[in-house]
Amino acid sequence: METKETVLVTGFGLFRDYDVNASWEAVKLLPELFSKSEISSEINLVIEEIPVAYQTVDKKVEELYKKHKPSVILHVGVSNMATCLTVECQANSKGYNHPDIYNEYPNECADHKILKTKCDPHKICEIVNKNSTETNCTACTSTRAGRYLCEYIYYKSLELEEPLVLFVHVPELSIYSSEKTAQGLLDVLIHLIECARSQKKE
Repeated sequence: METKETVLVTGFGLFRDYDVNASWEAVKLLPELFSKSEISSEINLVIEEIPVAYQTVDKKVEELYKKHKPSVILHVGVSNMATCLTVECQANSKGYNHPDIYNEYPNECADHKILKTKCDPHKICEIVNKNSTETNCTACTSTRAGRYLCEYIYYKSLELEEPLVLFVHVPELSIYSSEKTAQGLLDVLIHLIECARSQKKE
């Protein structure tokens, strides 16, 4: 029996003044939406809520990768600066000067590295924006992911090298409803799966 391809999507838990995290609220809706797509029968979709804590991220990234061996990892986080889906192009290894929910900081390496996603962020935005008449959801790219847990988990997953990894910042619920965000994320996810398959064939 052929093993299904696994895809991992994460959202974040509560932090600072957020009593609801828009990222996780949208990610929770993805399994039902994804089940209606043409490729759902070929994919094992795993979703996970991640605490806003550096040490937890260190453990979870490795733990989830070893457990599921995903071909695609899509991380999602909320940003109070986002006015649409913001596709992050890269992540830094250093500069995380903001404490997490436990008032802790990460252990940073001496060398400063910048890792970039292996997919085309501009192409992803093009796809989301093309469907915006139906989803009412648009997208843009960014090279500054914020030097907090969002960028931190992005960097840690990009270090894995093997899966195709992307991070998307989503707007607060006052700007995009969870349903609208989830529809946009679905477009992103399907394209990522297609991109990963294409790269595998090369």
